[in-house]
Amino acid sequence: MDMTLLKTFTEVSKTRNFAQASVNLCVSSSTVSARIKQLESIMGVSLFIRRHHEISLTPSGEGLERHAHFILNAWDRAYEDTALSQRQHKRLVVAGVSSLWDIFVQDWLNSLYTSHKDLSLRAEESTPLRVVEKLEQSLVDVGFMYERPTMKGLMVQEVLNVPMILVADRQNISPEHAVSEGYIRVEWGTAFAVMHEAHYPQRPLARVRANSGRVALNLILNSGGAAYLPEVMVESEIAAGKMHRVADAPTIEMKAFAAYHSQGEHSALIKSLLEKI
Repeated sequence: MDMTLLKTFTEVSKTRNFAQASVNLCVSSSTVSARIKQLESIMGVSLFIRRHHEISLTPSGEGLERHAHFILNAWDRAYEDTALSQRQHKRLVVAGVSSLWDIFVQDWLNSLYTSHKDLSLRAEESTPLRVVEKLEQSLVDVGFMYERPTMKGLMVQEVLNVPMILVADRQNISPEHAVSEGYIRVEWGTAFAVMHEAHYPQRPLARVRANSGRVALNLILNSGGAAYLPEVMVESEIAAGKMHRVADAPTIEMKAFAAYHSQGEHSALIKSLLEKI
């Protein structure tokens, strides 16, 4: 199957608009329509329901959507591996949750970029669930996360302790006050949630919840509030007086893990590279 057809399908399924898909793909609307008709002919089913200006997926289209991204990612990887092999290069796909990129993964990648000229790199910032899913599907070589994955065949290595501290835009407030008014609850994973609830069992429901420390940090700097954030992420803001550590608030110790396939093609290389963290 021509991968262009699948790419067109995923773009239309994302935008639900043939005209917008044509703009995103830099082709005409008639070309998008022709590609979808060709794909439907190959599959032998209708993929979209077209009602005036409304477009939705048929049950068959929903089924294809679940597989299309995996097929395209697998094809991209196969293509890159084949092309790179001609130049005798190795490729490493690195994925990690956003805050770990800010804490250490970016610096680690920077060092690989300068010290391993024969290594082709692909970097992805993702959610914890997607990192694990991509490891399971062998779409990434090494993933960084806060929760230790339990998937069989993975080598899991603890690489860093990450102290989470309670910070706020105001000084001289109690921990109870900080988690009650203007509190931004960052979803750092199950281990964090258990410890957080143990420290603050009676706290009210947070007005804002986020799965990114960067989002919480920017909200506090722009609009005020408080959140548990990695200490290393807020050091400069605290030093500049833009943010303050909440006195007497407990530190919640988190761990960062690296996971990779124990029998993977680059397992030995990854193990040696992780020693540089």
